[in-house]
Amino acid sequence: MEVSVSESNELEVVQGDSKFYSCHVCGDNWLSVRENEAAGESRVTFVHQMGISPILKRIAFFQRDDILQDATVDKWEYYFDDEEIDETEWQEKLENRRRVLKSICTN
Repeated sequence: MEVSVSESNELEVVQGDSKFYSCHVCGDNWLSVRENEAAGESRVTFVHQMGISPILKRIAFFQRDDILQDATVDKWEYYFDDEEIDETEWQEKLENRRRVLKSICTN
């Protein structure tokens, strides 16, 4: 996947920041929003908009001073709209979404 990102790694998110990403291969777009909790924890929410709705969303919980990487995430939560789903189902929905977007981009 080829992703357009402004000057920083996709997983490095500045404190209290939001960033928008766009994949030039499959046409997927997503937003990441970092929020800091009072207890020294942070969370980053990745939102994939599917037209008007529904949306795919996953949330990473980690310590505030850590850089967001798979190894530093304490917990992931996965959602389809507002319903929490398991990771496998979320990955399948994301793959289906990207397959459809890629077919639209190539036609």
